[in-house]
Amino acid sequence: MSTAAPLHVEPVPPPEPAATPAVPPEPAPWPLAARIAFRFTCVLVLLTCFPYPLDNIPGGYTVIAEVNSFWSTVVPWLVLHTTGFEVTEPPLITGSGDTQLEFVKAGFFLLLSVVATLVWSILDARRPRYPRAHHFLRVYVRYVLAGAMLGYGFVKLFPSQFPPIGEERLAQPLGEFSPMGLLWTFMGYSLGYNILTGGAEVLGGLLMFFRRTTTLGALVLVGVLTNVVALNFFYDVPVKLYSLRLLLLAVFLLAPDLRRLVDVLVLNRATRPAEIQRPFHLPRRVTWGLLAAKLVLVGHFIYGNAIQGWGSYQRFQSSGPPPALMGIYDVEGFHRGGQELDGGERWRRFSISPYGHVQIRTAGNSRTRFSLVESAENKTLTLTELWVAEPKQLTLTFEKPDPTHLVLRGDQEGAPIEVHLRKVDTSNSLLLNRGFHWVQEQPFNR
Repeated sequence: MSTAAPLHVEPVPPPEPAATPAVPPEPAPWPLAARIAFRFTCVLVLLTCFPYPLDNIPGGYTVIAEVNSFWSTVVPWLVLHTTGFEVTEPPLITGSGDTQLEFVKAGFFLLLSVVATLVWSILDARRPRYPRAHHFLRVYVRYVLAGAMLGYGFVKLFPSQFPPIGEERLAQPLGEFSPMGLLWTFMGYSLGYNILTGGAEVLGGLLMFFRRTTTLGALVLVGVLTNVVALNFFYDVPVKLYSLRLLLLAVFLLAPDLRRLVDVLVLNRATRPAEIQRPFHLPRRVTWGLLAAKLVLVGHFIYGNAIQGWGSYQRFQSSGPPPALMGIYDVEGFHRGGQELDGGERWRRFSISPYGHVQIRTAGNSRTRFSLVESAENKTLTLTELWVAEPKQLTLTFEKPDPTHLVLRGDQEGAPIEVHLRKVDTSNSLLLNRGFHWVQEQPFNR
């Protein structure tokens, strides 16, 4: 009787211990210079940009007015009592962003940022990095730039910032143009160039709304705003401080990617992808809620600025029919108090623009601009002086002996005047009629 061989049982190995999840390495601390630069930038950005974007919510303009009033009161007072320098108070309505007060405020904000950075660095010296604060500051700067560039871009896409060339400009000798007036005329001449520059500004603004396109948008805006800053500085446009601030904000957004851009564009070598995730985790519901809020905010930015630009264009286009007497007139005779004048006060040229402005140029080469109210029924022109604290008003009656002549009568500074004018034919103006040419056998430079 045979016996079965015993079964061979393989020994069961003991269970392996559970793998310990890998702990991500602690991010390297920022260099001291980077931490100090971030603190300074954070303070300066908040000082110069806040209370933006409160102008996008109901009642926000009240807060903005209060904040501006606070700084406009406190800064001159501090400067006066610390240096003895009295800051000139600008007029209530000014189209300039480069007033003495604005320069003093800019200097004060720089000084305050240095002091705040010093205090922050002492109180927070042990913190190795600021990833969350940097994330939120970049978001804030992105939306500041987006709002500014969409606003400026849409008034060029729907051209209303730079009016087309009118009779006043055609009648004005080139040597009497201010640098800003020359730039405005240059921009107003070309609809296509307005749309091109406006489109670039809108594109840069739209790219600011997304983390993935921020670097591309910053590159676009650095190029666009460098040109804007150059024009403002070299053509003496009083938006130098504001445009320079926008350019520096675009540089701030581009700064973290400069090394990667140099690797790719200059050194022709591979680079690691940028980290575009948030430096913190949010629950799914919060993430979706923030996404919905972002869509509403972005839609409001785009729609609001587009509507504002379109509305400005519509007002510009529908400001009423041009004055019936629109044109440039040479003065053939000027009588005041019954006497023919030949001196400096004699009118030499009288022009009426399509936009309801009148310009009077004298023999002494002085120039005065007026707003115009024309009454065809009463045959009167009511002129009100522009851009003076106490504007004078001049009411003139008119008659047209023939299509090319005009006679004005009225009372100027207590003396009766009678002006005989002859209309200048501008239909053959080279500037307005030259147009575009693909083929040119020779340069046409006149």
